[in-house]
Amino acid sequence: MRLKLLVQTQEFQNWPATKDRPASTSHNLVCVDMSQPADARMTETISYRLKDEEIPKYWDKAMDKVIEVTCRRIAHSKAGKASLIGEIVETQPAAK
Repeated sequence: MRLKLLVQTQEFQNWPATKDRPASTSHNLVCVDMSQPADARMTETISYRLKDEEIPKYWDKAMDKVIEVTCRRIAHSKAGKASLIGEIVETQPAAK
């Protein structure tokens, strides 16, 4: 599935190590769905989780840009918040 997303903000999270899991971090772009047709868009913000190789290219550089994402799966936090897992295939400045 391909989605066009407007990057509104970014979010960094880290978790300490536990006896069961090592410490981890995540870099997320918080986005608004800009897909067409408009009535088929998601109505709430959605996060795109950057892969390690995408962090230097998009972190602090993607704000107010439209990214096109190929979504491989949608992960949900314990609180029910959705995050897209996939890859960015295109970026462009947001239309003014």
